[in-house]
Amino acid sequence: MSSHKKTYFTGLCLAILILVGTVVSAKGTTEQVQKSSSSTEVVFWHSSSGLAGDAMTTLIRKFNDTVGAAEGIVVREIYQGKPADVATKLRATMQGGRNADLPNIAQLDASGVVDIRDSQYLIPVNELDKADETFSLDELQPGAVLSTTYKGKVLGMPFNSSTIVLYYNKDAFREAGLDSPPETLAELADYAKALVKKTPDGKNIERYGFGGVPTTYELVSWIGQQNGLSYLTDNANGHEGNPTTVVFDENGTLATFLDEWRKVYQSGGLINLTANVRQEFAAGKIAMHAASTSGLSTLLASIDGRFELGVGFFPKVNEQATGGVNVGGGALFMFDTGNLGEREATWKFLTYLMNSESQFVWHKATGYFPVNMGTYRLPEFVHHLEQNPLFAVAIEQLNASNPDLLSVWWPNSYQAYYEIQNQIIEMLEKNLDTQKTVDSISSTINRYIEDYNRMNKE
Repeated sequence: MSSHKKTYFTGLCLAILILVGTVVSAKGTTEQVQKSSSSTEVVFWHSSSGLAGDAMTTLIRKFNDTVGAAEGIVVREIYQGKPADVATKLRATMQGGRNADLPNIAQLDASGVVDIRDSQYLIPVNELDKADETFSLDELQPGAVLSTTYKGKVLGMPFNSSTIVLYYNKDAFREAGLDSPPETLAELADYAKALVKKTPDGKNIERYGFGGVPTTYELVSWIGQQNGLSYLTDNANGHEGNPTTVVFDENGTLATFLDEWRKVYQSGGLINLTANVRQEFAAGKIAMHAASTSGLSTLLASIDGRFELGVGFFPKVNEQATGGVNVGGGALFMFDTGNLGEREATWKFLTYLMNSESQFVWHKATGYFPVNMGTYRLPEFVHHLEQNPLFAVAIEQLNASNPDLLSVWWPNSYQAYYEIQNQIIEMLEKNLDTQKTVDSISSTINRYIEDYNRMNKE
């Protein structure tokens, strides 16, 4: 190992003098982990629940039983609730200047990055990557790495990475004489109409063709795939600096999308669902919906064999669009607690999660795509896709997408999410003018951006 790496990694500290630690699992239960007085504890705040929570706990146990046991490291997981809850608790701790109270590692989605990206306590992972000859970010999926990059620095390790896909009811498709998923929003409108199923008396609809209302999540891709490559804001959706303004109003991308989406609504096959979309789909009440591939395993369990599930590429806005999707999901971020031993132990745990075998375990249990490119060469992974082709769709779609199509990092992300959703519903149900809707959305989000930048100057 080179001298500068020896300097960077000075060995494990004897950091925690506790005999017994408590691991809080994703289910909220606890288990006792035996620790020696010389072990180093890594505190991990995460937001994984359900099948993902079970998979996270499995990976942590495997680490503690193998690498951790050999090197005196114990990872203590703490399920903190939804991603917004993790971000809120991190923000409060950092604002109080209590870095010793920070977790060593935390799981965040795009909505939480704005709160921590400029923190003095954040340790960009590319700093540690440079000092470790046994690991390289070059081994990871390029789009996933770019999804956590800010001003040229890789802030966090892409882990629970996903893309949006189209889920559809193959039985309903066959019933309507359809044999493949729609490729554009114009086709989606035709399909949605054809898939409507009414009650025997013809007075009510018992199955809609499509369910859901577009939000920031969908718009990043539907706007991003227009004009070659487009963003919602300047500064590459906030990845090259704080956004100063939205740009979807000037380049016409939002108006183009809204006009196409209005056609889907006017087909009569769209229901504006903002909650329980997966449950309605699994119950056969809607025939199509768009959602993250991370929910594939959960969706299959929810359907429980009632119908055959299909997975397709996310439809393009129109024939002129390039198609493609951004990498969504979340990443793992490291924090400086003031303890060098904890820092090295955290990096060992983080790189363990990113190895090809761990990524396969995570993918198989959840549907998140493997970030480590070595996973794709594992014989067991190849066999897995052969036996479960639905899991391959998101990977194929990602490989066909522009890696520069990035998620948006802007302030007030949750308010923006619901602002977009509510205004689209109002436009459709009240038949409002497209440009007025664009102007209203841009005005509101620009106000969020201006207020944030006034209080947080770069």
